[in-house]
Amino acid sequence: MRRRAFLGLGGWLAAAVLTTATGTWAVSLIGTDITGQVVRSMTLEEVERALITTSAGPAVAPPASAGPYAETGNFSYAEGSVTAACDAGQALLLSWSPAPGYGVDEVERGPAAAVSVVFESDDRKTAISLTCPSGKPAATVRSVTEHDED
Repeated sequence: MRRRAFLGLGGWLAAAVLTTATGTWAVSLIGTDITGQVVRSMTLEEVERALITTSAGPAVAPPASAGPYAETGNFSYAEGSVTAACDAGQALLLSWSPAPGYGVDEVERGPAAAVSVVFESDDRKTAISLTCPSGKPAATVRSVTEHDED
């Protein structure tokens, strides 16, 4: 009887050790993706750095052609680029893309007499306004200060 109890206890301990080892191994795999690379969460600083250094695509796909618009214009600046169209005296912002290190703060797409996009970096905000004074898109660029936003 004693021998049977000893073998039962030994079998139970062996199963417990094997289960613990298997569980520990499985938990260690959680930090690894299917390719074997270690996966970890990014810190807020790493996310911000990645967003600043990644070039964003246009917020709206640029037109394949001028389409129904009378005139279109493309404008590129250090802060980003925009494509606008004019039709019947109204401006329409077709696409916008911030330069690396910039994001988009505000967009007034139109159609309207004037449309705009504000590109923003950590230390700078720049507004690009577009109008159609002679039926063709014309751009005006200005730095935005805290006073301008009030």
